[in-house]
Amino acid sequence: MDFLAKSNGETLSEHTENLLIQFKLLKKFYPQALSEDEWNILLLACKYHDLGKMNNKFQDKIKSKRRGMEKDELPHGLLSASLIPYRELRALYPISDLRALAYSVALHHERDFSEFDQDDYKREVRLLAEPADNFDFNRIGLHQMLPQVPPGRYFEFKTVIGATKEPDTYRKYVKTKGLLNRIDFAASGYYQVEFPDNGYLQEHLQENALEKWQKEQPDADWNEMQTWMGKHIEDNVMIIAQTGMGKTEGGLRWLANDKGFFTLPLKSAINSIYDRIKNEIFEKTEESKNYVGILHSDMQQILLEEFEKNDDFDSSNLNDYKAYLNENRGWSLPLTITTLDQVFNIVYHYRGYEPKLATLSYSKIIIDEVQMYSPDLLAYLIYGLKMIQKLGGKFAVMTATLAPFVVDLFKKNGLEFIMPTHPFLLPEFSQRHSVKILHHQLNANDIKNSFHNNKVLVICNTIKEAVSLYDELSFQLKDNVKLIHSRFIRKDRQRLEKEITNFSSKEIKKFGVWIGTQVVEASLDIDFDVLYTELSELNSLFQRMGRCYRRRNFDRTGYNVFIYDGGEELPSGVHESSQRSVYDYEMFCLSKKAVANLNGQLSEQDKMDLIERTYTMKNLKDSSYLIKVRDTFEYLDACSNDHKSKQEIAKEFRDIESVTGIPQKIADENEALIKRLNELLQSNNYQKNQYEITKLKNEVLNLTVQVPSYLFYRKRNDIEVGLVELSRYQKIPIISDEYEYDNNKGLSLSPKKKEHEFDNIF
Repeated sequence: MDFLAKSNGETLSEHTENLLIQFKLLKKFYPQALSEDEWNILLLACKYHDLGKMNNKFQDKIKSKRRGMEKDELPHGLLSASLIPYRELRALYPISDLRALAYSVALHHERDFSEFDQDDYKREVRLLAEPADNFDFNRIGLHQMLPQVPPGRYFEFKTVIGATKEPDTYRKYVKTKGLLNRIDFAASGYYQVEFPDNGYLQEHLQENALEKWQKEQPDADWNEMQTWMGKHIEDNVMIIAQTGMGKTEGGLRWLANDKGFFTLPLKSAINSIYDRIKNEIFEKTEESKNYVGILHSDMQQILLEEFEKNDDFDSSNLNDYKAYLNENRGWSLPLTITTLDQVFNIVYHYRGYEPKLATLSYSKIIIDEVQMYSPDLLAYLIYGLKMIQKLGGKFAVMTATLAPFVVDLFKKNGLEFIMPTHPFLLPEFSQRHSVKILHHQLNANDIKNSFHNNKVLVICNTIKEAVSLYDELSFQLKDNVKLIHSRFIRKDRQRLEKEITNFSSKEIKKFGVWIGTQVVEASLDIDFDVLYTELSELNSLFQRMGRCYRRRNFDRTGYNVFIYDGGEELPSGVHESSQRSVYDYEMFCLSKKAVANLNGQLSEQDKMDLIERTYTMKNLKDSSYLIKVRDTFEYLDACSNDHKSKQEIAKEFRDIESVTGIPQKIADENEALIKRLNELLQSNNYQKNQYEITKLKNEVLNLTVQVPSYLFYRKRNDIEVGLVELSRYQKIPIISDEYEYDNNKGLSLSPKKKEHEFDNIF
């Protein structure tokens, strides 16, 4: 007799067999992920995990197409754990292995056990005996077994394995449960748990990067940094490399043929690298879908646009798109380009985080642009890397500038890594910038007076300051001024990114002024003739300078970089109070002192020496930045056994994330689109309308803009004037017209508001 596992009619035996197929794929492609004993334990977990579903209450429910947990129904994972033959297995495995197995099976779905007690459990285990007697265990490679309440040394009802109380058992539990979850998700979602690299990345890197360079320059080879990375594929590494050295290729060479995650702080930078790998290195081939993926909050839109490029994409092949989405979300592809928060929310040990950490235990993680992270995010990064390294994963930190205190923090927290003996520089581009320091505020007159047939880039510390300068300059220079920052709706932001990239191209003989914020520091491949910038802090400053004379030396007299330190006042975005400051006040003060006497050429080595001398642990020991890092470490240690839910973690990320909304003006202009989506969602024929719903959702998401979460949640009653429904679980707030939206200026705060505005780097 067989029993149902799924509402679509899939039986328990069939579902288990599907898991065993995925298990074999995972072991075949990544045999190093587990020891042989660990593979055996995982195999047992796959076989036993759903057997509790044969209980009568579950079978009645699923045959009646009812959903959700019902009154007096015990989570099936608990009953599955009662079918494991502990005494028989004890002869083969230590108790810690069997505890990891029992808890992985019992808790493979996160459930609330508070409504049940030990007597409920005993009763349901007894009732399971009859269906178990009628189940064909042999079909899934098990012996006939009658259920029994597990002995306490293997499993205790309503308890969990502590990360600090039983570290060895916990490590085994994380790997077993995490990989069981991934295999189960893949089998249930009917997608492949892992795709092999099979040397595809390195082969195409050689053909479409190096060999193309050699067509232009026959003696071209991997540069010093890329060669060094290729020699240290077995090590954890940290390197400093000048902008324009090809860090992406260096990182991919270090990745070799292993599973990897490439993390960056900005979605625009992620989109750019994903596009480059897929279209240049992998040459836009259809098969590249099996080798590289993208993962951030806007991924759905990017992947849908990829599918829509094909003329035959319609409702008939919508399932291919959905499967590809699942493979990206399920971390199935050999290489995933992603944001830090998609990977490093593991630091909270939230309920259900195990699939991520188990996967990272046999993966490599590339961390690019580490200098852009705020102190709490730097703490999450270091804490997360400790967890990953402890389970066997590897990391590479690559950056254009690296403060020595960051290196000290890595070492102090026990991270093991190697560094080359020196930063990697391009000697042919060592004199790119001639710098003038101005001891007053950045102003429109200076920019207007210096605007002589140049491509001028202006970078402000806040959106408020950028908009103010734009208003002044556009009045005087008319259409020669453009503005870009993070508070445009998505389709306008994409338009502006293309415009600024095209404008700065050397093939385009146009002149004008672009005003931007942090969004242009690291995400866009742009090259301007002159830079005017507020002083922020050294790392950010040198990133900004990398957008001026990007791949050429400045061999003229005079200056091409003008830095405004505010004089007696502070530049925008800097405040003595850490709560109100975009940049750390102590780091700003140290930077101001470090650059005070600069006048003229500033080489790449000079920049790195300034960072090395300025950002020492000694200079910053009492800074609010390091205090925040230490406080975050302590907080993460304290909550490591809390097992918070993913929803609780999402609330904690509110302070560093932003809220997605639609300006009221934009919602009004697109009323028909929103109304049509709502009609389809409310209809009773979701399957039939699925293709149109998917397309309309994407169009609505193109109308959204990011609002700082601190502002949104504090002023929610004033800001939110309605909701746009995207699904049963997702609704987007409509942002009041009090916050004016302009296609040229983005979303602004009301003039009556006094809140301090800043960009969120995510």
